[in-house]
Amino acid sequence: MNPVIRELINQKVRQLTLKELIKLSHKEGMSLTVKEARHILSIIQEKPFDIADKKRVTEIKKQLELEFPSHYDKAFQLLKPYESYLE
Repeated sequence: MNPVIRELINQKVRQLTLKELIKLSHKEGMSLTVKEARHILSIIQEKPFDIADKKRVTEIKKQLELEFPSHYDKAFQLLKPYESYLE
């Protein structure tokens, strides 16, 4: 992966705020409560995020799928263009 792209993705994930996540979810037609958004951020930002850490990305994906099954499929549909970075 291009190091510049890697760092941009990592920085955005690390700095994602509750307000931004809720705004993005509503923009994309997903209803996300403050409680759900807070929990999602805690999962994603629990440990330092690195998109190149395939093991950590897989752990996050599994945890989100388990805890948010109704949002998981739609969220990953939105990320389809970036799928190669998430595998």
